[in-house]
Amino acid sequence: MYLSRDYQETDYSSLELIYHDAVMGQGRRGYSDQQVSVWASYPYLYPEDFSRLVRHGYTRVMTLHHIPVAFATLNPDHHLALLYVLADHAGRGLAGRLCDELEQEARRRGVSRLGTDASVLSRPVFEQRGFRLVSQQEAIRGGQAFTRFLMEKALD
Repeated sequence: MYLSRDYQETDYSSLELIYHDAVMGQGRRGYSDQQVSVWASYPYLYPEDFSRLVRHGYTRVMTLHHIPVAFATLNPDHHLALLYVLADHAGRGLAGRLCDELEQEARRRGVSRLGTDASVLSRPVFEQRGFRLVSQQEAIRGGQAFTRFLMEKALD
């Protein structure tokens, strides 16, 4: 049974691996090999950024038999910054459960609108959850251009 809990410092290296595995396992559905390689390496190419998001945000971890398999982060309180699931556990509703928990926490923190920067792959998932497109941007990481969709959802 999958259980969720707050982030613990001992989870950190597992979250780096979850991020990498999720991108490597699913990224080629919408990105080139070069883009996937750069995207999957984010925790290692930009360790300060990844660390700040995870350690200084509100991070929830989904576990199976006490082993992390997915995670999501609010950072800052009004922004869903990270949402990743190990490829072998994708499609089991874990991302949706984590989103529900982060939306609930954002409401508890007084947030009325939750934003996210969605990828080509995650945009449909967020649209199904009631997020709407605000704008589209190009981000450059590791010499690769990535389209991202700035989206938001009103929290009632």
